[in-house]
Amino acid sequence: MRYARLLKCFIMMLGMALHSIAVLAQCHIVSHVVDIKTGETLPFASVYVDSEKNTITNEEGDFSLDVDSTDVIRFSYVGYQTLYVAADKVGETVQLARDGKVLDEVVVLGTELIIKKIRGEIKKTLREYDWKKTNFFYRQLGRANGQATSFIEAFFTSHSAVQTKDFSLGAGRFVQVASSQTLTPQNFFTFMQVTLYSKYHTKERNVPLCPNYKDYYTTECRRINDGEHPVYVVSFIPKDTTVWSVKAKVYADAETFKPLKYEGVGVNDWVENKIHDEKHVVPCDYKFVVHYQHDEDFIEVQSLHFDVRFSDNGKKYDVAGTMFNTGKRYIKGKGKLDFFDDLTMKIRDKGFDRKFWDDNEVVKRTPMENEALELFEGDNNFGVF
Repeated sequence: MRYARLLKCFIMMLGMALHSIAVLAQCHIVSHVVDIKTGETLPFASVYVDSEKNTITNEEGDFSLDVDSTDVIRFSYVGYQTLYVAADKVGETVQLARDGKVLDEVVVLGTELIIKKIRGEIKKTLREYDWKKTNFFYRQLGRANGQATSFIEAFFTSHSAVQTKDFSLGAGRFVQVASSQTLTPQNFFTFMQVTLYSKYHTKERNVPLCPNYKDYYTTECRRINDGEHPVYVVSFIPKDTTVWSVKAKVYADAETFKPLKYEGVGVNDWVENKIHDEKHVVPCDYKFVVHYQHDEDFIEVQSLHFDVRFSDNGKKYDVAGTMFNTGKRYIKGKGKLDFFDDLTMKIRDKGFDRKFWDDNEVVKRTPMENEALELFEGDNNFGVF
């Protein structure tokens, strides 16, 4: 009996020791991703351990992530060599290198054929995975004349193959300064619907990878090597700047022809702004960048960032939004958001859980976002709808 008690005590002590080791093995990493040669920050770089532990760098190249000390973190950025670092070896700065060498093989293959192959890979993805939905984290900051006027954080469910669509709201929080006199919180989430591909001939929405793209765009292509594999960079230059289009670049793997990145600026774009219940249609400067992932062997949106700037009634407005694919994590959305839905009203209907938001940063905030958050939380605005 005595030995049984001793054995039981030993097992309990061993379990406690193992638990302590496990706790000690967990670590919170905060770091900064930069170009090894120039020191330039790399925004929206992928920081990945597995489907449950991953994030992206923010607009200033910073990230934070909770991992185990035994994990190996993969750092990747289009055009740069992928870097693998043991979690306990990650320092204050992570440096990525690239080989900026331009190759000549693109001349042999031809731009038109490359675009055809990229479209073929997209059609294959949509044929097999257009049904797939996943969860996305979203953050938006609105400013007027440099001062924060609105802040939104939310989780959406959306189709994720090639381009996001059909958004459902899972949870969110927001605040808006009453005097901001702008629609910024309501409908800017629609800028997340960045369209790269269409299977139809288009006239009004001239996206780069539509069948009749040659009617609207002049195209150029070059081939670069990021140190691991070659990448095609296809440029789309609008022929007519008086109609809506995008001046854009599509980065695609030169072996698989799957898109890796899509970035550009809107041409002849506009927004609706509201001042004293009057709607003003004003031109805007709109830029975006979309990164793709192929972890499940199809073309899936990993992250998206947009920045919209416009002037109205003597004020300069800037609204920036970042979206990140969180996979199966967090809250699934229900219902469908329409283009003209008031996002703040939808969030209000869902209610507000302060603890949930305190525990889920997901993508590290920039100092500007933190400043806005502290300002609004200091006034207890998030809890008042």
